[in-house]
Formats: sequence, C-alpha cells, structure tokens
Amino acid sequence: MIAFSPNSAIGRLLLLRTIAIIVQLLMVLAGSLFFYKDVNLLPLLFVIALESVFQLASVYVYRHTHEAAPMGMLLQLLADIIFLTILLSLSGGASNAFVSLLLLPIVVGAVTIPRHFVLVIALSAITSYGYLFWHVPSDHIHHMDMTQHFFGMLINFVFSVLVIVFVVMALAKQLQQREKKLAQIRETQLKNEQLLALGAAAAQATHQLATPIATLTLLLEEVEEAYPEYPAWHDIGDVLSQCKKQLDGFRTQTEYLKQSPSQKAIAIGDVLSELSTLATMQYSAQLVVVDADNEADLVLTDPMLIPALLNIVANAARANELASKHEIGIYSFSKNRQWHLSIVDQGLGIEPHKLAKLGHDMVPSEHGLGMALVLSNATLERLEGKMTIENNPSQGATTRVVLPLTQTKL
Repeated sequence: MIAFSPNSAIGRLLLLRTIAIIVQLLMVLAGSLFFYKDVNLLPLLFVIALESVFQLASVYVYRHTHEAAPMGMLLQLLADIIFLTILLSLSGGASNAFVSLLLLPIVVGAVTIPRHFVLVIALSAITSYGYLFWHVPSDHIHHMDMTQHFFGMLINFVFSVLVIVFVVMALAKQLQQREKKLAQIRETQLKNEQLLALGAAAAQATHQLATPIATLTLLLEEVEEAYPEYPAWHDIGDVLSQCKKQLDGFRTQTEYLKQSPSQKAIAIGDVLSELSTLATMQYSAQLVVVDADNEADLVLTDPMLIPALLNIVANAARANELASKHEIGIYSFSKNRQWHLSIVDQGLGIEPHKLAKLGHDMVPSEHGLGMALVLSNATLERLEGKMTIENNPSQGATTRVVLPLTQTKL
C-alpha cells in the first residue's frame, strides 16, 4: 500500500518524474531515429535507466509516508537537476532546446519547500546551466558564431530563475496564508455551531427544570406548614432558592444574547469584588485570596464576563476539593495595556495531554466534559481576550486570562 496521494507534494513530484522519464525515453529514441542518427544512445539510455531506478527507490522509501519532509523534497529536486544536467550534457549542453527544463525543479520547490531550500535549488540550477554553457560542444559554438546567442540564453535563464523564486514564492505564501485564514474561519464556524448546540440544550434543560423547581417550592411550603419542627426545611429552602436564582440568571443571560451585545467599561476592582463575593457564597469552604494592584484600571465587559470567570473559579474549587485543599488565589495586574488575571488552585494538576484542549474542545473526564471552560473561553474571545491553562511547578494549575484595557468609560 502507498500512503501518499497524487494530491500531496511528494505524490505530484513522483508523478511528474514518471511522466518526464517516459517523455525523455521517447524523445531520445525519436531523436536518434529521425533527427540525430549519429547520437550515442547507450550513455543516454543508461542515465534514463539510472533515473528510473532512483524513481522506483523513491516510491519504495515514501510508500508509507503521507507527505515528505522539506529536506526529503530538497534531495528529490536536487536529484532531478543532476539527472537532467547529465542528460543535457550528453545531448548538446546549453545548446539543447530543452535546457529550460531546469526551471521546473525551481517551480516545484517554490510551492512545496521553505524559502532557504528554494534558494539552494535555484543556485543549483544556475550552476548546472553554467556548467552546460561552458561545456557546449565547440562545433555548436562556432557554427554561425552562436557565442552571443548562448550567452544571452544564460542571462535569460538567470533572469527566469529570479522571477520564479521571488514571484512564485510570493504567490505560494499568499495562498498558504489564505488557506490558513480559511481554516481558522472553518474552525471558528464549527466552534460557534457547537456552542449554539450547547446553548440550545442548556435552554431546553432550563425550561424543563423550571416547572419541577416551582413544584418543589410549593410542596416544601406545604410540608413545612405540616411539620414546622423539622430543622432541615430552612436549608432545603435555601438550596431551592439558589436553584431558582440560577435559572433566573440564565434567562437574563439568554435574553441579553438575543439582543445586540453591548459592552461597557468597568473598573477591575468592581469585577474582582463581585467575583470574590460570588465565589465565597457558592464555595464557602474555600478561602478566596485576591491580590490586585490595578483596581482603578478599566476593562470592557458585558454581563457574560463574571459568569465566565466564575466558571474558572468553580473549576479551581473542584480541583481543591479533590486534593483536600482550601485556598484559591486570584492575582491581577496590568501590563502593556492589558489586564492579566491569574486564578491559581492547589489541586492535583491537569494531565498534560488535556491541557492544550481545555477551553477549546470537549475533554471527557470523571467530572464532566470541560463545557464550562469552553463557554468561558468563547466569552473571553468575544471580548478580544484569551485564556491559557498550565500546571504549576509544585502543585495545582493556573488559569491565565488576558483582556484589553480601555481608557474611556462607555
């Protein structure tokens, strides 16, 4: 089985070389039979046979490779230049009408390998042409005084090489950048579709939970009237009130997202104060330590920022509970007109293979799918920010949030 396809760079190169070998053989045979009957066929056929063996060896070496490395492509193209140079030197040198075929490896290299490798190919082709120029048979040069013509061909070849190297490489770079942008757009679109599906599922779950919670509240009131001495009624009522408050908050956020999202500037101190208060209320067993030296700075925010940051704190609290730790650090500072926020837990850390995916993709684990971090990251990206997660050297993990600062209140 051959792994590479005709659409890959190595696949195209090997296919092109196969066609070139067939054309070379036909041209050599036709030339010896109809045009240059005195040509020595044996050396030419030997070079073509050697090139065919190299082609078969290349197919064998790359049979399990989807795409060749840049160094491999460089060696393949250099081999093409060498074989072509030998064939041309045995059939007239620079006077051969097919000497311009030395440009083909440069064209292929310009769109498949890095720039410094393309320069190696270009210099090799120019050197090859120079060798062929200086070894043109004397009878070809003196016939009708063709010296100036061949010298002009050399200058034209060098100029063609320069044009190919700079123009084709520039066009190839533009295409690569465009493909990269299209890939990013497709990735963003898929991510947005995934978030939309999550939002629809969450809205449906909220709608379905609203009625049972309201029913439980009424039943609690009736049972509390019937058995007022039971001490747990107050705690149950607090839990149901918290559930109702969360549902109301979700409805508010949903209504906000239905409208055109609006942003406003708010002091970082106000954001940290609200975040600390909510974290302390929801995770009373955790000690939330806030260290900030930029409370007066302003940051653009919307109603979704606090829930996004609270999701990160919730992950930190869960990590601490698993490790029997009780402190969450929130550190804030400003640098280069950006707000840097670090949320540090003392948990067991995160498995290395999951770090790169957290916040970008669903990451299945014993405690969920990482959906909260995906939603938090989506909110931060909408606010032109970013989020990264890394393990601490000693213990736990740190989630870093970066958001742009603003100077004007909106």
